[in-house]
Amino acid sequence: MIATPQSPVKFNPFAPGFREDPYTTYQGLRQQNPIHNTLDMWIMTKYQDIIQVLNSDAVSVNYIPQYVVQQKVGDIPGLVELGQKAIVFTDPPDHARLRRLAGQAFSNTNINAHTAHVQQLIAELVAPKIPEESFDFAQIAHQIPLYTLSHLLGIPQEYIKTIDEYIHRVRSILEPSLLTKMRIRRIEQDLQSCLAIFQEIIDRRKTHLGDDLLSKLIQARVGEDRLSDSELGIACVMTYVAGHETSKGLLTNGVLAFMQHPEQWQIFRQGKATSKQVINEILRFDPPLQQTVRLAVSDLQVGSHTIRKGEKMLLCLASANRDEDQFDNANTFDITRDAAAQIAFGHGIHNCLGQMIARLEGQLLFTYLCEHVQEMRFGANDYRWHPEGFITRTLTCLPVSFIPAS
Repeated sequence: MIATPQSPVKFNPFAPGFREDPYTTYQGLRQQNPIHNTLDMWIMTKYQDIIQVLNSDAVSVNYIPQYVVQQKVGDIPGLVELGQKAIVFTDPPDHARLRRLAGQAFSNTNINAHTAHVQQLIAELVAPKIPEESFDFAQIAHQIPLYTLSHLLGIPQEYIKTIDEYIHRVRSILEPSLLTKMRIRRIEQDLQSCLAIFQEIIDRRKTHLGDDLLSKLIQARVGEDRLSDSELGIACVMTYVAGHETSKGLLTNGVLAFMQHPEQWQIFRQGKATSKQVINEILRFDPPLQQTVRLAVSDLQVGSHTIRKGEKMLLCLASANRDEDQFDNANTFDITRDAAAQIAFGHGIHNCLGQMIARLEGQLLFTYLCEHVQEMRFGANDYRWHPEGFITRTLTCLPVSFIPAS
């Protein structure tokens, strides 16, 4: 947060301490300078302003693909195609077409059909750790979405570790501040390698269809229209890119919130809040996706400010979720509140297609912990936030000690 006696506070994610606590900055911005232009973009921090932009047809989600091409790093056909065919980067009408097709696979019914498997996975990963004096929960939170997504898509075991390594680097595409020319070239290489693996799996799956989501994507039809092989591959890539780190963040940020507010854990264990309420409040209180970017494709008015065509906007979703005008006692972690209006997964036509997967993982994890863990305490070492980027905010290390339920 930047401030001088002559100027109002401004957004500065590179300021010392921002990564550890962005919420003090967000609160100052909401109160003093909720919409302002800095770092070559418009910063928006209030709930209703952000909802307006997310609902507007005057904005585009294609800023990052355009930025990548503008860097002139040479031949990057994979990233160009990703920008044209990934749901997260496409605008209407292409977006509507892709979502209608992919939505047939990512339905609540199809995802919930795998509940028993995810429950078993969580038990197998967590149960051996509960007796340990201290362990890094971030490692468990990495594995839960990795193996859940792989199971849902029907990815053979032998590919999972390699895909994880590639996706870890490809996901940098969501962080514009990290996209140096060298990194863009490396992302292109990893993306091409990842797409080659998925194409091999797709070719095999077409003749051995099952109940997995990749089979459902292959079979999805709207009239005669279907997803092409390249669209199928990109859908697989983006399922991991958009679904892994955010799910990991939901789980780690939730455990952290409960350790910081132990009375809330006891409220949950006493049955005074549902698992759905818990997940909504974690997402509201400390969302993994902190911001999202939009590009103005025509002039639009937000409050007293005119955003001109070609200007970009950084929408601070995490700030909106702490907006005092939207949520009472917004800085308080309260799992008994109705936090359904939180926008951690976005809003409008671009709300997250796969959010049901993250919600399922979260509800099943915290239900399991509720039954088996009486108390969650901080482990021997300090927890650490991911040191790069600021669009997402997730923990790389979270030492914990679980006291078993009697």
